[in-house]
Amino acid sequence: MPLNFKKLRSLWWVGLFSGMLILSGCQGLQAVMGDGPFLGVYHTVQEGQTLFAIAQAYGVDVDRLRRANRVADPEKLQIGRRLWIPGAIRVASIPPDTRPSAKRSPEPKSKSKSQKKTAPAKPGAKIAKGKLAWPVKGVLTSKYGKRKGRMHEGIDIGAKTGTAIHAADGGKVMFSGWGPTGYGRMMIIKHSAHMTTLYAHTSKNLVAKNSHVSKGQLIGRVGATGRASGPHLHFEVRNDASPKNPLHYLPR
Repeated sequence: MPLNFKKLRSLWWVGLFSGMLILSGCQGLQAVMGDGPFLGVYHTVQEGQTLFAIAQAYGVDVDRLRRANRVADPEKLQIGRRLWIPGAIRVASIPPDTRPSAKRSPEPKSKSKSQKKTAPAKPGAKIAKGKLAWPVKGVLTSKYGKRKGRMHEGIDIGAKTGTAIHAADGGKVMFSGWGPTGYGRMMIIKHSAHMTTLYAHTSKNLVAKNSHVSKGQLIGRVGATGRASGPHLHFEVRNDASPKNPLHYLPR
């Protein structure tokens, strides 16, 4: 389950600063003047854009946007569809979604061995066995690494729906809500030393964005939202934007 974290993180910051919207040169100004609930704009869906990205760019809750436009499936958004964005005054420019579930250009060829040797190492968290706590009690059903020709950038832990999910370490909640295509409901917590953990497919999130949590704190419940064959937790560990094997940080 690959995730273009740099693109996603940029969308989160757009959401945090929702008042700073960029004018769209191709769509133009489509504001509908009015007061209160009647103020808003129509946004025309472009190729590669998702409901999640659009909601984040306008600073609108994705569930509210889905209800306002009667979107049955957030993962199936038709190109050219006009979405009503309540409360917005200008059309925002939104970059295409480059996650693996969206159409994307071929990835550049891997660097040669000599290039890899001379590439500077990224600063940040070092591998520390046992630094993190297991986020949920269950069975490891999928490991980190190549899976069906794609990179699976986390681990899957199978558990019954409603099983408690705990914070792997203390930190600040950077995201809590409906995530990008395939991830369903999810949470992201930023820890010290550039480390970030991600918890996906949850049935319920029990912490809000910008809240602080402690290690082992109850933060959500296991579910099967998004693209999931059954109830489980998809758990990722990242050093800035670089995915790491969570098993290197968890106790045996």
